Amino acid sequence: MMLHLRPGEKEETVQASLGLYFSREPPRVNPVLIRLTKQDIDIPPGQRQYVVTDSFRLDADVDVYTVQPHAHYLAREIKGFATLPDGTRKWLIYIRQWDFDWQGVFRYRRPERLAAGTTIVMEYTYDNSAGNLRNPSRPPRRVTFGQRTSDEMAELWLQVVPRNAADGPALALAAHEKMAREEIIGLEKRLETDPDNASLHDDVALLHAQAGHLERTAAHFAETVRLRPDSAAAHYNLGNVLFQQGRRADAADHLQTAIRLEPGYALAHDGLGVALYADGRVREAIERYRQALELEPRNADTHHHMAIALRSLGRLAEAVSQYRQVLAIDPARAAARTELAEVERQLAASPR
Repeated sequence: MMLHLRPGEKEETVQASLGLYFSREPPRVNPVLIRLTKQDIDIPPGQRQYVVTDSFRLDADVDVYTVQPHAHYLAREIKGFATLPDGTRKWLIYIRQWDFDWQGVFRYRRPERLAAGTTIVMEYTYDNSAGNLRNPSRPPRRVTFGQRTSDEMAELWLQVVPRNAADGPALALAAHEKMAREEIIGLEKRLETDPDNASLHDDVALLHAQAGHLERTAAHFAETVRLRPDSAAAHYNLGNVLFQQGRRADAADHLQTAIRLEPGYALAHDGLGVALYADGRVREAIERYRQALELEPRNADTHHHMAIALRSLGRLAEAVSQYRQVLAIDPARAAARTELAEVERQLAASPR
């Protein structure tokens, strides 16, 4: 939950609340949030007409229920429209004089129908000149993307419902992937002006990891280690990505450091076990898995890793026990179910 608060002349008490409403019935429809955004904003002082745009192509027929534009003090004109498959423009929102104090979520009286093949477009214009009476900086200064109201943002949120429910998962995935790409740009932009912010490095590293950018993931987690050398989590994160890069020795060093800093760190014991197993040091790996399970006995991943290691040593009965514990914790884990069946067949065929 994020609150926008302003300084005042006297101390105030903020008492925010968050309400969660539950239903006995599943939802009839599942909306998808589509977010258009531009996060490489960099407005020079004095610039009167700074325009940012973004777009998203719909691959499904949808009904649009709400629209929410978001920007800060320098925004002047807000445009959101849809270019239909036949080239026709349909306005979704148009604010000619943006006022930061009056932003909100706008609900359509009737849902706006958009066909597959429609492109949703956002076009925002900013004024960073002294002539903008809402400009908080006197004289104007360079303004870049960021979360503070003295920074700038450009977002257009749409709540849509696919007319065919089967189109929902693919539409949600496409919207998520688009947002993740722009979030990376935005976090990298914020790090230009705040390079020693370890939390930002972690956030962008996780997004790079989701996108499969291992080099960038490792680079940002390495920065977190530099900034927080006594953080077990920082060393664990870096160790994990180094292992994925095939840098096993370096990975093991950081995982061992994580354990030295926090001996009760179950995930670090498990991670080190995986690195040792990959290096052929199976018995040492089993010992690490054992320590991890003493600390976190209901970790299905560690039980699975232990089962694989025991099976590789021919300790089949013990492996079966571990596979069964995996499935007791996570019954949907198909790989463990298949491997258990194979080991049970091996046991049945082995001489007694």
